[in-house]
Amino acid sequence: MLAIYPPREELADLLVTGPFADALRVAIQVRGLSLERLQHRLRVRGAPISVTALSYWQSGRRRPERPESLRALAHLEDVLGLPDTALSRLLGPPRPRGRSRRREAPPRSPWDGSGLVLTAQHDRVDVASCGGVRGIRTRQVVQATAAGVDRWILCQETGSAQPAVTAIRSCRVGRVARERTNGVLVAELMFEEPLSPDESVAIEYELIYPSPTAEHTHFRRFGERVHDYVLEIKFPLDAPPVSCERFATGPAGAEMSGGARQEPVDAWGYAHTAALDFGPGLYGMRWSMPVTAAVNATRSSTNGK
Repeated sequence: MLAIYPPREELADLLVTGPFADALRVAIQVRGLSLERLQHRLRVRGAPISVTALSYWQSGRRRPERPESLRALAHLEDVLGLPDTALSRLLGPPRPRGRSRRREAPPRSPWDGSGLVLTAQHDRVDVASCGGVRGIRTRQVVQATAAGVDRWILCQETGSAQPAVTAIRSCRVGRVARERTNGVLVAELMFEEPLSPDESVAIEYELIYPSPTAEHTHFRRFGERVHDYVLEIKFPLDAPPVSCERFATGPAGAEMSGGARQEPVDAWGYAHTAALDFGPGLYGMRWSMPVTAAVNATRSSTNGK
């Protein structure tokens, strides 16, 4: 298990030596801003960039190359309190495109998540009486686009909580990294054997939180279009929510027209929503609990201290 604590000295070195992705990631961590807050500040400045793009930039999966991305990068340097061109100078010359780019592409890193397409996903979220999330069980179907792909990279926004990751079906947990500043969990889910091109695998895993989270929401970010996404929320039968609403945003972060809708809770305590051919963007559900549930949760927390 790897815990990451980036010091300011590391940032100073990275701004000199690079690479760009590492320098950006550490700059964001030192500044203490979430990707959502960065996106908001850039949008206010007239430089809209999706959270997905920011995530790809700091992971090294992609980098800013288009004119609008480079303009946003200049604003990003200012938001992060960096000198002008501190990050852009680390980009170097544009990477070749087309066939030459494919021939010269570096070998796939086991952490970059390439070579796989997510075709379907089903999340079941277990909610406590206070309204916080206790656990998430996920089933995914992924298809290989290249030979030898042997793992899926899980990237989960967890806030300040540190859930345990358990493999349930057709995978095992490899390396795990927890970035506490922005509350992100990254884990390798290793397949039983490498996949061949066009071969698919269905995996299942679970996140269990040590105590219910403070957030009354669950969502997924999709960097590419996903054919089928199903989200179920399981509420305690003795503590149904006051309201439960689905929501969806586009790649730039703006809530989609018609994306918000109230969802009923059935007699078994479940609310669900489904999306077909969705993305890129964010899709999820949010709920509110009775005031008595919040008061009881606060009392329970106080008594436990």
